[in-house]
Amino acid sequence: MLHNAGMASAADAPVSDYREFPAPPPLAEYLFCLWTQSISASPSSYAQRVLPDGCIDIVLINDDAPMVIGPWSEPFIARLAPGAMIVGARFYPGRPPGLLGLPASELLNQSVRLRDVWGSTVEAQFARIAQEVGLPARRSAMVAALLERLARPAPLDHVDHAVIAAVQWLAKHPNGQIEQLSRLMGISSRHLHRRFSDAVGYGPKMFQSVARFQSLVHLASPRNNKRDNTRALVQLSADAGYADQAHMSREVRRFSGVPPARLLRSAESPLRMSGLFDDDGPPTAFPKT
Repeated sequence: MLHNAGMASAADAPVSDYREFPAPPPLAEYLFCLWTQSISASPSSYAQRVLPDGCIDIVLINDDAPMVIGPWSEPFIARLAPGAMIVGARFYPGRPPGLLGLPASELLNQSVRLRDVWGSTVEAQFARIAQEVGLPARRSAMVAALLERLARPAPLDHVDHAVIAAVQWLAKHPNGQIEQLSRLMGISSRHLHRRFSDAVGYGPKMFQSVARFQSLVHLASPRNNKRDNTRALVQLSADAGYADQAHMSREVRRFSGVPPARLLRSAESPLRMSGLFDDDGPPTAFPKT
């Protein structure tokens, strides 16, 4: 989701320290990571390019009201003030309704106050996180607040495990046909689209495009290319499942707003810890629907 947009000059550019941490049980049923970000002191703000990733995040910036950041289908730039302290919790694609208590489609391309989702009492509990000093303490307070919320039943207190399996299948089959997925699940394409929109925020075809884009970012990451920092774009395109390099370039511009060479030299996928791009593991098993 996060990527430095590189808007400031080198001399005045603030520095971002972004870190991810695995979600503890039982939160791991819904979240795959918590994350923190701090922005160094600087004369200018930090321009954050936010990329579509199919995820929903709960985010607290400084002492501002806690926010729920929905799944986005297009990129946008968030400007972060110098010295900003941010803590967030990132949901697995498809799992938010089980904890948030509303269809993910209601948050599509939106950032809303947490009180609009969970009410003012819960928002107040999360707002107290800002009273903690330092990001490690705030992250611990975020975990405690989420665990307290988890103990309360939500209106949609369930996870659609068939859609979770579909999410995994689409991430591993970037060229797979939606009709094939419908047959594997034993439901119609229309029924699949409705359930996918409720769980993820948009339909399976859109998610497949977003997952393929994030797979490309993951494959191009410096941490995955330590031996070959000049990996050819044509090879990256093929490895990520694009029809060709031109297809990849169109999708990168669609989801990032910049050319591939500019985006991929430093971007990291926010789905890195989700396991969606892991090669090992058994084939996807679809539960009965």
